[in-house]
Amino acid sequence: MTDPTEQAAELAERTLTSTRERLAALDGLPTAEHVGVLDSLHQELSSVLGALDQDANAPAGPRYPR
Repeated sequence: MTDPTEQAAELAERTLTSTRERLAALDGLPTAEHVGVLDSLHQELSSVLGALDQDANAPAGPRYPR
Protein backbone atom coordinates (compact mmCIF):
# COMPACT_ATOMS: atom_id res chain seq x y z
CA MET A 1 0.00 0.00 0.00
CA THR A 2 1.24 3.48 -0.85
CA ASP A 3 2.00 6.02 1.85
CA PRO A 4 -0.81 8.64 2.11
CA THR A 5 1.76 11.43 1.79
CA GLU A 6 3.04 9.89 -1.45
CA GLN A 7 -0.53 9.49 -2.72
CA ALA A 8 -1.25 13.14 -1.99
CA ALA A 9 1.95 14.24 -3.73
CA GLU A 10 1.11 12.11 -6.79
CA LEU A 11 -2.43 13.51 -6.94
CA ALA A 12 -1.12 17.06 -6.63
CA GLU A 13 1.46 16.48 -9.40
CA ARG A 14 -1.10 14.91 -11.76
CA THR A 15 -3.50 17.76 -11.10
CA LEU A 16 -0.82 20.38 -11.67
CA THR A 17 0.27 18.77 -14.95
CA SER A 18 -3.31 18.52 -16.19
CA THR A 19 -4.07 22.10 -15.17
CA ARG A 20 -1.00 23.44 -16.99
CA GLU A 21 -1.95 21.53 -20.15
CA ARG A 22 -5.52 22.81 -20.08
CA LEU A 23 -4.39 26.40 -19.47
CA ALA A 24 -1.90 26.16 -22.35
CA ALA A 25 -4.72 24.95 -24.60
CA LEU A 26 -6.63 28.19 -23.98
CA ASP A 27 -4.47 29.89 -26.63
CA GLY A 28 -6.15 27.78 -29.30
CA LEU A 29 -9.70 28.46 -28.13
CA PRO A 30 -11.97 31.41 -28.79
CA THR A 31 -12.08 33.79 -25.83
CA ALA A 32 -15.75 32.98 -25.24
CA GLU A 33 -14.81 29.38 -24.42
CA HIS A 34 -12.22 30.35 -21.80
CA VAL A 35 -14.88 30.79 -19.10
CA GLY A 36 -16.03 27.18 -19.39
CA VAL A 37 -12.48 25.85 -19.17
CA LEU A 38 -11.62 28.07 -16.21
CA ASP A 39 -14.85 27.14 -14.42
CA SER A 40 -14.13 23.45 -14.93
CA LEU A 41 -10.57 23.90 -13.64
CA HIS A 42 -11.83 25.78 -10.60
CA GLN A 43 -14.24 22.97 -9.73
CA GLU A 44 -11.56 20.30 -10.25
CA LEU A 45 -8.96 22.15 -8.18
CA SER A 46 -11.47 22.76 -5.38
CA SER A 47 -12.30 19.05 -5.32
CA VAL A 48 -8.66 18.01 -5.24
CA LEU A 49 -7.81 20.50 -2.50
CA GLY A 50 -10.82 19.30 -0.49
CA ALA A 51 -9.71 15.68 -0.87
CA LEU A 52 -6.15 16.51 0.15
CA ASP A 53 -7.40 18.49 3.13
CA GLN A 54 -9.73 15.68 4.19
CA ASP A 55 -6.90 13.14 3.96
CA ALA A 56 -4.60 15.41 5.97
CA ASN A 57 -7.19 15.65 8.76
CA ALA A 58 -8.09 11.96 8.80
CA PRO A 59 -7.13 9.93 11.86
CA ALA A 60 -4.18 7.58 11.44
CA GLY A 61 -6.23 4.52 12.46
CA PRO A 62 -8.93 2.64 10.59
CA ARG A 63 -11.45 4.78 8.74
CA TYR A 64 -15.04 4.21 9.75
CA PRO A 65 -18.09 5.86 8.20
CA ARG A 66 -18.93 9.09 9.97
